[in-house]
Amino acid sequence: MSGEPPPMSTTMHTVGSDTWIPAPKTIDARLALTWENVEQRRCLAEIIGWERVIEQLKPKTINTDKDPQIGTLLEVDLPGSGRERFIQVRCGTGRYFVLPVPPEMTSAAQANAWTYGLDTADIRKLELRT
Repeated sequence: MSGEPPPMSTTMHTVGSDTWIPAPKTIDARLALTWENVEQRRCLAEIIGWERVIEQLKPKTINTDKDPQIGTLLEVDLPGSGRERFIQVRCGTGRYFVLPVPPEMTSAAQANAWTYGLDTADIRKLELRT
């Protein structure tokens, strides 16, 4: 063994985050949206907590759908990137996620449909979204 911690994606659910991330509450939440490795980004967001990630970025709510699985369209100002839009959704397991979407998205339904490659009208036809 090299003595280095295993990659974030393999330790997330097997090692307490305080074992290899000594102070998760001090981590800049913007890293969860900008870290290069997507799987590590997801793990980091789960460790920090999506609510804290979004809260630290002081989002502007563009649109909120009545269905939490369709979600809320948010806009944030990311340092080095400028204004970016994200859809915050609740998956079938009850966990919340935030996914980047194109800046031209104007509604939560449109943004959610885009993540599936669907037209906006078709997103409500899905019985279960994961």
